[in-house]
Amino acid sequence: GLEVFAYHGVYEEEQKEGQIFYVNAVLYMDTCGAGVSDELEYTVDYGKVCRFIHDWMRQNTCRLLEAVAERMANELLLRYRMVSAVDLEILKPHAPVRLPFQMISVKIHRSWHQAFIALGSNMGDREAYLTGALEALKTHPQITVKKCSRWLVTEPYGGVEQEDFLNGAAEIETLLNPEQLLEALHEIENAAGRERKVHWGPRTLDLDILFYDR
Repeated sequence: GLEVFAYHGVYEEEQKEGQIFYVNAVLYMDTCGAGVSDELEYTVDYGKVCRFIHDWMRQNTCRLLEAVAERMANELLLRYRMVSAVDLEILKPHAPVRLPFQMISVKIHRSWHQAFIALGSNMGDREAYLTGALEALKTHPQITVKKCSRWLVTEPYGGVEQEDFLNGAAEIETLLNPEQLLEALHEIENAAGRERKVHWGPRTLDLDILFYDR
């Protein structure tokens, strides 16, 4: 029920004149450390969270409540890394609906996801392509690389005559959904000059999603 006067809306007058919004947030985290120690450093200061939500709502302008919820959930999860997931509801009591109503709202659940990524290369400087891909994953704002295996040499699969592959796997946490993650991997492949000419053929860089959550 956090009350914020902000400037979100499709219509120009909403963005100029502003209106009251309410925000409900449920933060998911392990509270055991704080419960045992009774120390604030082991939890999230909900006063600071409220201030962050208030300031974000005031400093940003979106046309849609869906965009407000999506972008603010992303910022909350990036800013407070103890928080693994968030339920976020944005309520708009004075929406321009010319009928009797109590509240318009959008509610979403967003969280960090565990994924495992396979990395492979069998063209040019294979190790350089793999380490470059790993760095690209590390610098992506919505991906955290947790672990990476050592590199292994493997024989090619699929019957196409080509060099052996150098392969590895990485464990990541990400705010991206599976489709967004695949798109991000394709962008990294494209930056490495990946060309899809022959099925099972040689490639500068191959990034695959092995597992996403369960």
